[in-house]
Amino acid sequence: MTPIKYEPFRDAKEFSDLMFNLFKLYKEYHEAMHTFSFLQRTKDVKVVCKDTTSEKVKFAMPAGLENALQNCEMINCPESNNSAISAPTNGSWASWTSIAIGYALREAGASRAFRGERVFGGPLLGVLCRGLVDKSCRRVTFGYQLFQHSPKHWVLTIQDHTPLEPEEMDGKDHLRHIEILAITAIFYEQMNRLDYVREKNKYLPILTYQDGLLTATVVTFATGKVRVVQASCDPSQEYPKLNIALRAVHDLKMSCYNKDVLHEIVKWILCSPDPPRELPLRISRKT
Repeated sequence: MTPIKYEPFRDAKEFSDLMFNLFKLYKEYHEAMHTFSFLQRTKDVKVVCKDTTSEKVKFAMPAGLENALQNCEMINCPESNNSAISAPTNGSWASWTSIAIGYALREAGASRAFRGERVFGGPLLGVLCRGLVDKSCRRVTFGYQLFQHSPKHWVLTIQDHTPLEPEEMDGKDHLRHIEILAITAIFYEQMNRLDYVREKNKYLPILTYQDGLLTATVVTFATGKVRVVQASCDPSQEYPKLNIALRAVHDLKMSCYNKDVLHEIVKWILCSPDPPRELPLRISRKT
């Protein structure tokens, strides 16, 4: 296969515009998943996809929150009669986990806002918040929670009801459709201030990004599974590279419930680490 020759980006705005256009493009696709090899053939920007699920991850969680998480009865014993919330079903893990996070935060004396949770909208994330349904009604996905750990690192949780074959559910060589949409949406909205103009019924983007690495962490709850995907890029580079890593895939169902999996997922949501910077960044665009 002939190597792709990438053109340099004029400025960060060109990268921002590309994220917007890729979101619109992928939104029209009917595939439930996209293989790494397909994504890495993107001609407009270099995309590198990896399976890093075997790598150990270190989380920096405050001691009080760690203690509250370890002692949260709702997470440790979902079927306990002492819990006011019913045990989750396959289609309710995102909402159930959100409630469990609220319990743990209250026990630790912290608020959701303190941990970075934000109401989300905008021209792209707003689409995910409202949900996506394809014409056959086989795919129903929606964004559930958004945490902004910093202006340059956001975490989005998603409930995805898209049916996949068993071998596809366990696969580690692809992104689910909603995950690539979430990545492009997060990068676009991280880079811009989005003012809604009522007279035009549209958002007016104003580029606020200056430099540095952007990170998007996506936690996807699917039927019987939970996945963590992390993407990073530096739009200030003349040849920016979009790094996408599958960080975790776990079984998640009541028939084989493992509280340690939920503990890890909550840490990904509340204390998501930055992606490892294995490769040196290219020299920034000259000004």
